[in-house]
Amino acid sequence: MQVQMETINIGDLKKDKCFQKLVRKFQKDMNDLKKRYQKERGSIQKQQQMTIDRLICDSYKQSKWRTLANSSGSQKHQSQLFLKSEPTPYTVILLCKYSNNLIGVFQMKSLVLTQTNEWSSMMRRHERECHDLRRFQIKEEFECLGKLLQDAQKQQKNMLKLRLKAENKDLKQAQTKKKMDDTRAIQQDKNIKKKVERDRRMKEMNEKNLKVFCEERKRLAMKAQKREEQLIKRHEEQNGEFEKDAEPFFSKTFTRKSSLLQEISAFQELELEEMSHRETQLASKPEFIC
Repeated sequence: MQVQMETINIGDLKKDKCFQKLVRKFQKDMNDLKKRYQKERGSIQKQQQMTIDRLICDSYKQSKWRTLANSSGSQKHQSQLFLKSEPTPYTVILLCKYSNNLIGVFQMKSLVLTQTNEWSSMMRRHERECHDLRRFQIKEEFECLGKLLQDAQKQQKNMLKLRLKAENKDLKQAQTKKKMDDTRAIQQDKNIKKKVERDRRMKEMNEKNLKVFCEERKRLAMKAQKREEQLIKRHEEQNGEFEKDAEPFFSKTFTRKSSLLQEISAFQELELEEMSHRETQLASKPEFIC
């Protein structure tokens, strides 16, 4: 019975139904989060636009009211000037108009600055929460792959035990068959006339066969032990490499050099996520609705 114990491939574990179900769930969670953010951005955008429109409308009404007031005041002022014959400097009128316009400009700048800070803060919060969610998802993927790896290793150990059991069963059957053939051959040997001689020959044959099969069992046991040691060593190496990849999530320290990085991309994906998050924070500028 030949059973080849192949190296467990992380890529094959990722095809497991359990892992695929987890990935689909995480993708749904991320899409739902992005939809919620899109809805929030739309709501903030609409609210900010309404605030700006309200300020523009109020500014226009105040400007129109000041124009009418200035026109009425100018006519009244001209009659008073005619009576008093004391002219009012024109710069005073321009200064009043400029002051009123300046107040409106300051209000608009203050509103735009407030909305810019609000929008930028919201965008940074969205980036941070998406990054935290993805980091949590990668950690859960590591845990799921770890369980699948342990199950696959356990299955290989069980296969090795079944292999040894089958070999011992075949050996026992061969021993029984050999004994029956030898017994038949001795009983059919016409040269053996006496029962004592026949019993002696049977005893010698059984002792010889027993010695041969005991040696064979010993050889199988040593061979099985060597296979088990090799399998355990391979599993320990796989576990060490996997745990090293999972070190950022579980705060463990390992010194074994990892080669599973070619098979599993979760750790690299985390680094890319963190690098993208840092670049977004460093390169982010105040954003606002134009």
